[in-house]
Amino acid sequence: MLEDDKSIPVRVALRCRPLVAKEINEGCQTCLTFVPGEPQVVVGTEKAFTYDFVFDPTTEQEEVFNSAVSPLLYGLFKGYHATVLAYGQTGSGKTFSMGGTYTSAQENEPTVGVIPRVVRMIFQEREKHTDCEVSLTVSYLEIYNEEILDLLCPSASKDKPSTINIREDPKEGIKIVGLTERQVMSAHEMVGCLELGNSARTVGSTAMNAASSRSHAIFTITLEQSDNVVSKLHLVDLAGSERQKKTKAEGDRLKEGISINRGLLSLGNVISALGDESKKGTGFVPYRDSKLTRLLQDSLGGNSHTLMIACISPADSNIEETINTLRYADRARKIKNKPVVNVDPRAAEMKHLKQQVQELQVMLLHARGGIFGGITMIFTCAILFLLPHPQTDQANEKLQTLTFLIATLLRKCLLTAAADKDSPEAFTTQHALRQAQMSKELIELNNVLALKEEFVRKMCQNDSHLEPMQTEHQNNIKSLQTSVGSLQKEKEDLIQALQSAKKDVNQAKLSEQRRKRLQELEAQITDMKKKLQEQSKLLKVKESSVRSVAKLNHEIQAMKTQRVQLMRQMKEDSEKFRVWKNKKDKEVLQLKEKDRKRQFQMVKLESDFQKQANVLRRKTEEAAAANKRLKDALQKRSEVAEKRKDIHYRGMEGAAGRVKTWLLNEVEVLVSTGEARRHLQDLLEDRKILAEEISQLKQQMEAGERPAAKVRVSGVLLIHVYVCICIDKHSHVMSYGFPPRSAQIADLQQKVLDADNEGRLKQRWDNITTMVEAKCALKVLMSELVSAKTTSSKLESELKQEKSNVLDLQKTLCDERKLMSTMDMEHQHRLVELEQMHQEKVLYLLGQLQSEESKSVEKEQEEETSKRERELLQRLKFQVCHTVLSTTVHNNILAECSSGSYS
Repeated sequence: MLEDDKSIPVRVALRCRPLVAKEINEGCQTCLTFVPGEPQVVVGTEKAFTYDFVFDPTTEQEEVFNSAVSPLLYGLFKGYHATVLAYGQTGSGKTFSMGGTYTSAQENEPTVGVIPRVVRMIFQEREKHTDCEVSLTVSYLEIYNEEILDLLCPSASKDKPSTINIREDPKEGIKIVGLTERQVMSAHEMVGCLELGNSARTVGSTAMNAASSRSHAIFTITLEQSDNVVSKLHLVDLAGSERQKKTKAEGDRLKEGISINRGLLSLGNVISALGDESKKGTGFVPYRDSKLTRLLQDSLGGNSHTLMIACISPADSNIEETINTLRYADRARKIKNKPVVNVDPRAAEMKHLKQQVQELQVMLLHARGGIFGGITMIFTCAILFLLPHPQTDQANEKLQTLTFLIATLLRKCLLTAAADKDSPEAFTTQHALRQAQMSKELIELNNVLALKEEFVRKMCQNDSHLEPMQTEHQNNIKSLQTSVGSLQKEKEDLIQALQSAKKDVNQAKLSEQRRKRLQELEAQITDMKKKLQEQSKLLKVKESSVRSVAKLNHEIQAMKTQRVQLMRQMKEDSEKFRVWKNKKDKEVLQLKEKDRKRQFQMVKLESDFQKQANVLRRKTEEAAAANKRLKDALQKRSEVAEKRKDIHYRGMEGAAGRVKTWLLNEVEVLVSTGEARRHLQDLLEDRKILAEEISQLKQQMEAGERPAAKVRVSGVLLIHVYVCICIDKHSHVMSYGFPPRSAQIADLQQKVLDADNEGRLKQRWDNITTMVEAKCALKVLMSELVSAKTTSSKLESELKQEKSNVLDLQKTLCDERKLMSTMDMEHQHRLVELEQMHQEKVLYLLGQLQSEESKSVEKEQEEETSKRERELLQRLKFQVCHTVLSTTVHNNILAECSSGSYS
């Protein structure tokens, strides 16, 4: 698949990740369509891009590696340089595809990225190339804020200036001075270097990616063969392009994002310069604009086989970034590289001559009848022994599959058991089982304890019966020991007498008697020893019985302790169950209270939904109007383009009118596009809010269903059912707005894409071909600018006037409020005075009723009092009318202020 010494294009593999949870929660839709069986992707409905490889969201890591990356490794052993480059927006899956967060614990997982698979395959290929020795070295660097940092040197610091420099050799190309290179002998060592570098790499959290790479990383594997063939493989994980509006980056994160975008801009300029067919061989390529492009100089347009993995997001909220990535990848396909085999010709010739000498020496040995045949046989047997047996490999694969299946089933069983364990029914059942088990153990313990106590009691009774016998046996033993001692002494005397009698012949008869007596004594001594042994055995039995009783007493004591512990454990378990039950009862009461609150919340939800629906309806109408204006502007653009072909537009006046019409139409298209973008962002934001609210409603519904399933209380169950039905209805009503809104978003995106067509952007100024047309265009633009400035100034003055009016109204409102407050205070004082006067009047009248002598005076006072009351009533009516009038004026002022602020 790799061509020798020819110009070959950079290969591009497009990889699309699935929608992530955040995008799903925000209601994002897929804006990409993949053509089955073809390496082609369609954005929206019309815009199509074709690449060497296209991988949809369902593609596994292994397929990406086998299809796109593995062919490069075969060329690596032939002496060709190779580069794998991951490019794309932040959060699009570059680090995942490359394996930038790999650890040895993930060795057999299917999600392993490109770099670990490359390491594995390199060592597999190395074992196959037995004709030459292969040495491997690795280096790992990152470009952070335009500084090159060594990831294999733990002592390196980001705060200290970097000592790593880039040098360019005319023969060897780009070289990095001061970078650590480690020789590795096994895949495990190379993976260790990868893990060390990954742990030192700079990452950070943004609003779009919780583990965003804040630097460009390059993992380089250098393969040097014994025939002086040196090839390098660069595995590049670029940091993603960022928009501060989406990432919400601040401080250091913002500085990092600016540095990342600067490096990617330089890379984009290099790709554009190399991919522009009109500037082939003549255009300047800005490799030196950044350190990233200098390091990738051989990979882009140089001596290397290069694969770009363009990673994109399918979400319609990222469609602009996706379009930019697709355009860059399309330009990269036009870049031509010229890879060559990196070998020293003199070294190759020397190797060839040495090989011929060795062959001639072997032939000479064979001709002399040496041991060449035996060595060949041994070597052949060794090779056959080392070759893998297919049946063994199949058995190992089957064993690994079964092991993985068993582990999966065990995890499922553990998860199921853990889920069942947390339910209240399972807890109650376990408590009952524990109590039954402990009760059973307690009964068995009591039975065994009773048996052992009975056994000890019987043994004690036996011991009490054995005590007199023991005393008697002890006395017998003492007497027997005394008898044995006397008999032994007598025996010794007889032996001495016999020995002396042997010397005297006359005492033969006496000696015979003594011999018989000696035999009798020996028989008596033997008999007494037997009796003594029997008595000793009886004493040992007694001692054994005592030890057994002591042991049983110890066991009984231990069993009593165990019984106490078991009873205490049962008591503690019962207490825990009681506490748990009380807690669950409280939770039930709390759930009832929550359900009552939810009933009141439903009314508020309905009103909020109606308000939100009205706002969304208004925004939808505005977006539709903007879409219509953009459509009309695009139609006018096409009509103007057709009219340009007419002959009567050739003159000066015709040119002025034509340029003015075209320019105004272009301005209208740009303004309509800007409005469409704004409405598109509003619709995306509204859809995000709507999706979050639907998610919250579903969570509330799930939270409402869960207690209803566990707590079997009729009232609570009915409340939960009612609340769940209301929430479900609300969420369904909100969900109905999703399809039309998503369709409207897709329509607006398609219109914006049509307006921002790359070809149209390039051809926009092709309509002005003469100086006359340029002057006309400048005159029109100046006129439009003056008109816009005048309108803006007028609007600003009107805005200032409105602000002044609002301030005056606010001041008037403040004065009216103060006046109202003063009048309220006076009114309160007046009411208090009237109340006091009324009380005095009542007291006075009571006093007058008690006095029967002053009726006439009382009558006059009543008339006077009634007169005063009428006056007070008139005053009170006046105060009430004045208060009503002030309230009306206050409300009118508030209404005017509100209408002024809205306008």
